[in-house]
Amino acid sequence: MPRFAPRLDSDLTLSHLKIAILNYLLARENKDRFILRFSDIDSECIIEGKDSDILQVLEKFAIKDDMRYHQQERQSIHQKMALGLLESNKAYVCVCDDSTPCQCQKLDKKSLQDIKEQNTPFVIKISSDEMDDFVILDKQMKPSYDFAMACDDIFDDIDTIIATKDEMQSYKKQSIIKNLLDYQKETTITFIPPIDTQISLEYLLKEGFIPDAIINYLLLLGYKGAKSEIFTLPEAIKWYDISKIDDDNRFDINKLKEINRQHLINMDDKELSRVFGFADSDIGKLAKLYLDKCHTINELESKIKPIFRAKDFDNVYTNEMKIAQDVIFNAPMIDTYAELKDYILANSTLNTDDLDEILSLLMTNQKDDLTNLDKIYDCIKTYILEVIS
Repeated sequence: MPRFAPRLDSDLTLSHLKIAILNYLLARENKDRFILRFSDIDSECIIEGKDSDILQVLEKFAIKDDMRYHQQERQSIHQKMALGLLESNKAYVCVCDDSTPCQCQKLDKKSLQDIKEQNTPFVIKISSDEMDDFVILDKQMKPSYDFAMACDDIFDDIDTIIATKDEMQSYKKQSIIKNLLDYQKETTITFIPPIDTQISLEYLLKEGFIPDAIINYLLLLGYKGAKSEIFTLPEAIKWYDISKIDDDNRFDINKLKEINRQHLINMDDKELSRVFGFADSDIGKLAKLYLDKCHTINELESKIKPIFRAKDFDNVYTNEMKIAQDVIFNAPMIDTYAELKDYILANSTLNTDDLDEILSLLMTNQKDDLTNLDKIYDCIKTYILEVIS
């Protein structure tokens, strides 16, 4: 059973998102439940509303949990499990501060009774041959992050964990805790390298990278033997093997751009048009005409929005544009760009010399790739009166 346990003290990074995707993929591949556990034990560091923000991100990426809870809901269980270790002499009471060598493991029963009667503040610690002693319950009886994680893994019957390599020390503590709690189920832990980038997930979404492309890139990063360069999460579930992830964690924005472009090309035309406020497959086809040079939604918007924006008549072709505009306003529905040009030439004083540039400005608000004007017109002809206004 896999789980994703984000902390509520920061935004999701690309590394966090990759962990979420891999755990979700593994759950679906094995037909397990996918558990979303909000790590909010350290209440002083929680950012209000961060759980809602994380949910919105996961929903955007179509990562749906089967069970969801906050760790604080189980704090009493964590406390009981810690006290159980204390009672079985697998943990000990400590009253030391960090500045003095700890001798609390050697406290006799009378000393412990004095601590209780005098209400002396204490923590509960675990001793291990593998690492320095560490706290599992603080002076406010609040469980440590690692103790709560280990307890909840036991409670949820977690047997598969995916984490980044910078968390290895933390999971070493959790393994010690589980052993002391007599958790018998073998747990497989896969550590992957954190992604080497300062680029945030929020930035990528604002720049117009779509979730499917980000998922595709994150799963491909450091993976050897992918069946395809371009795929969706449901497709990856059928063949993805987590054991084939290597240590390559170098983020390549240009690679992501190309993957994003391919996903935009593969997107349903009508669905793509919705990005620009339409529900018309012709507008989706129009957007795809620009995907030879554009890679993101934002770059596409810089091409699509001017087409439906008021036209700039303040240029060297001002008079010519107004003449062509008047002709089109009074023309019947014209099917092709070639027929449109012939109609304008037959019904005005304009000639062929600069007609493509004039119509490009009139239709797109920019001197675009003139070789594509016939395809552009075919996509926008039902909107032509709105477009040339």
